[in-house]
Amino acid sequence: MTKPNQQNAEATGVEYQLTPIDAITLQALNSQQREASAVPLGLKQNLSDYQYKIGVSDLVRITVWDHPELTNPAGNTTGQLQGQVVLPDGTFYFPFLNKVNAAGRTTEEIRVEMTQKLEKFIRSPQVDVYIQPNGFRSQKIYVSGEVAQPGFFPITDVPTRLGDAISQAGGLSKEADLEQITLQRNDQTFVLNAYSLLYQGDLTQNVLLQNGDVINIPDRRLKKVFLMGEVVEPTSFVMPVGKLTLAEVLSDVGGINQNTANAQQVYVIRSPSGPIAINGMQQTLDIFHLDSTSPTSVVFADQFVMQPRDVVYVDPVRLVRINRLLGTILPSLQVLPAIRSNIRVLEGE
Repeated sequence: MTKPNQQNAEATGVEYQLTPIDAITLQALNSQQREASAVPLGLKQNLSDYQYKIGVSDLVRITVWDHPELTNPAGNTTGQLQGQVVLPDGTFYFPFLNKVNAAGRTTEEIRVEMTQKLEKFIRSPQVDVYIQPNGFRSQKIYVSGEVAQPGFFPITDVPTRLGDAISQAGGLSKEADLEQITLQRNDQTFVLNAYSLLYQGDLTQNVLLQNGDVINIPDRRLKKVFLMGEVVEPTSFVMPVGKLTLAEVLSDVGGINQNTANAQQVYVIRSPSGPIAINGMQQTLDIFHLDSTSPTSVVFADQFVMQPRDVVYVDPVRLVRINRLLGTILPSLQVLPAIRSNIRVLEGE
């Protein structure tokens, strides 16, 4: 998307785009942010269509009403019926029917087939097929990172979504980066925003998980903002959970230095994703300019949302630049006469 009123320039081999922070720029940035946080179409699935498909190692329980010899053919008297384990070939054994195909099918599909086949041996059989609570063994997801209890968690006949996975893992830690949760599926990586889900009610982020999904919740250690130049306290700090604006960043360090800062020259330097290649293909820096002497600057600064690794730089006034330059040069000039005198002494003049 083309930014309004931007100027292209080049310095030290790095291209950059200078854009004023105004209403048009803020509108364009907000639109880009909404597009970036949108859930890919490949992750959207209607929960009404969800059906658990039985897999190898699942524990299937078959009940044939009024026929305990079939329900409990082993004669188990412990009161705890074991069920049928789905074998590596995708089948399980059942009396009269021998092998029953189970892998990749729903319990309803198996129930209908078994009922039809048992009619040859039993009058009006009433069959119930279900998976025992501890029998969901074939399908798992993995949750890692900043959660209380990372590990593998089974997928059951109840749909497992992102919020469910976080809850099963014991919840998020204080250091969790909610906006950069990654989902790895079929050699693809998707970024999800749990902050929008948990704090803003964006249910589109609560995606349905599938067998083999890997959820990683990174920490916020690298989500830093840097303040340089003529501010009261140049520093860097980890971004808090949620939105952080330019106005908050400047106020948290005491504002700009009133004695040395050029209030008309406040910049936010934003690096592109990936390293900057000096030789070869160049990537363009985004530099946003704010004139904090403008009456509307406070509103614009409070609406400008910071991103990780942004650098806020406040330029000094020209007089301060000159004084600093002279402060660097003058000591050298004062030393020159002494050096010349020593040279003359050594030469015997």
